[in-house]
Amino acid sequence: MRKMTRRGFIAAGTAGVMGGAWLAAGQHAATPGPLTIAVINDLHITTPESAAYPGAAMEAINRDARVGLTVVAGDLVGLACKSQMECAAACVGRLAKPFLALPGNHDVLPIPTRTLVEFNRFFGEQHWMRDLGAWTLLGFNSCEGMESDVTVPAKELDWLRARIAETDPARPVALFCHHPLNPNTKAYRIGNAEEILALFSGRRLRVAVAGHWHGNQEEERDGVLFATTACCSMTRDNFDGTKPEGYRLLHLADDGGVTTEFVEVSPPTSPQ
Repeated sequence: MRKMTRRGFIAAGTAGVMGGAWLAAGQHAATPGPLTIAVINDLHITTPESAAYPGAAMEAINRDARVGLTVVAGDLVGLACKSQMECAAACVGRLAKPFLALPGNHDVLPIPTRTLVEFNRFFGEQHWMRDLGAWTLLGFNSCEGMESDVTVPAKELDWLRARIAETDPARPVALFCHHPLNPNTKAYRIGNAEEILALFSGRRLRVAVAGHWHGNQEEERDGVLFATTACCSMTRDNFDGTKPEGYRLLHLADDGGVTTEFVEVSPPTSPQ
């Protein structure tokens, strides 16, 4: 992983030990062309040993020359303490190319704190907007404390509304969060999902990807591809009873076309 000076690290607006690989605001793809993004979620890392499975996924992503960016879509840890976040940061730090991270409910400190202080320390912003290639990427914090069933708070909706207003209406948009927006997800759909999606009226929202529901789901509505992805964890299983774990690839064309595939990662047979 490329290191960054402290001055550059602060200028990038990030925090923690992961600055060298964080995709800084204002950083664009070098040349236009199809963009491939890896999305991995629900790592639930608790110890260095439990990072072996997601670590194998990071190495698989590194071997795929198509991947230009990885989005880590929440639940990096089992409990949002410093030691577990350190383990998660070390695991994600194996990525050779830039990443962006979002919090999941397991990344929120327990009551009474209910904050993202440890997530922010190691992974920086809890929401972000980046232009990459022909696309605008938007990631928002879907958490409502540590709850599994959520309604995104008004403050986060205000942030999202303001960012959408800044986007170029001609650019296709990829949206990321932890809790599902899928209209027909088997569980855990964000309570105000329709309000969130309505914010994109007049914009070219083309794909919305989440985690939280540990299982692969894909559906399309009104030209938007919705997806959730199986977990990639040594401490948790998929909720739908399936065994394969891994990550998702999004292939984003300059014209707004989207295709996706799930990449299964074999469980590690020896310590990583």
